[in-house]
Amino acid sequence: MDEAAVFDRVVTALDERNYEPLVHVPDAHSETYADVLDRCRRHEIAIRGRYPDVLGFTDADRVFAIEVKGSTNLLRGIGQAMTYQQGAHVSYLAGDGEAVAPHANLLRSKGVGVIGVDADGATSWSDPPSAESAEEVADIEGQLSVRLRSDAFGGDVTTLSLAQPLNYLAPVVALDRYGPLARDELVDVIADEYGFGAGDETVASARTLGLLALGSPHELTSQGELAATVLRGYGIEDLDDLRLTKADVGRDTVAEVHPPLAVLLRNSFSRHPEFGLLLDALRKEGPRVQFLDLVERLVREYPNVFLSAFCTTRGAARARELIERGKTARLYRDPSVWRDVIRTNVLFNFVQQLKHVGVLAPETRSHSGAIAEYDPDEKPWIVADPG
Repeated sequence: MDEAAVFDRVVTALDERNYEPLVHVPDAHSETYADVLDRCRRHEIAIRGRYPDVLGFTDADRVFAIEVKGSTNLLRGIGQAMTYQQGAHVSYLAGDGEAVAPHANLLRSKGVGVIGVDADGATSWSDPPSAESAEEVADIEGQLSVRLRSDAFGGDVTTLSLAQPLNYLAPVVALDRYGPLARDELVDVIADEYGFGAGDETVASARTLGLLALGSPHELTSQGELAATVLRGYGIEDLDDLRLTKADVGRDTVAEVHPPLAVLLRNSFSRHPEFGLLLDALRKEGPRVQFLDLVERLVREYPNVFLSAFCTTRGAARARELIERGKTARLYRDPSVWRDVIRTNVLFNFVQQLKHVGVLAPETRSHSGAIAEYDPDEKPWIVADPG
């Protein structure tokens, strides 16, 4: 049985088990795997520089990875499945049933599960004898949450593009006051009553933070309703109240002037899987963080978060290639590389947001100039005292 036929039957078996899969199929092979792509979304999530054919959550919310083969290249498949153990709770090799059967004992001894397939489907499914996971699994888990749990989060943290995070609460205040609104109506209300012209960005960011539900008209999620309750309790009942609150902050930070609102925002940020991992890496590096040391930690421990949260689209492609070639050090040691791949607004907007929500101390200096002029030694990130 060839690989495409095995792949199709594996996807059927995953559906029957209520697993949530994403698949990696290069564009050049889209036609061959058209049936699979009709049923599953693609992923670009790497584990140690390799892309599992199937990656997702089990019905128990554990990360699984599957390397799919047909009747050939099984030894290579075993090696790939073993690599995926570094970023998944459970890893499997799937292939033609008769072809994989002789390797079952070897696979079990290596902690890899076996899925045997024939014309009738996945006729044998052997789970790994152990399901130990490496620290890297947190990175994979976060990325899968962003892509598969879209009802909770609306996108990656790159959509959080505004320096003042109080702006992300404008859609919450508007919907709490007026009820469900179409996107254009919501943007117009924010412009008219909040005096803010970047309404589209506030809506996208509120979605990213899980405050607005998918679909049209826009409605608050349960987290959005909780945020609205907190805001009302703080005396913010309409958009003009929020505008005046933002004006109070001025050149200070939300954490300094309105600590309860900073806590509300920080909690909203922290619920997002990518931001949660970034925060974890930042605190491990603290209390005084040299930016390139943070980049090194992200590249080593959470490479997918680095690619999606810190890199431009073009930069992510270059960074991914370097990671796959084992040249990760260039991403934090070679100025010509990191200045090319990292988004400029990470050094300004993102830093400003972290200061406002109380993750970074107010004395942290952001960088508003060209990235070519940025000197990490002159502008360390200072982690705020959690107390």
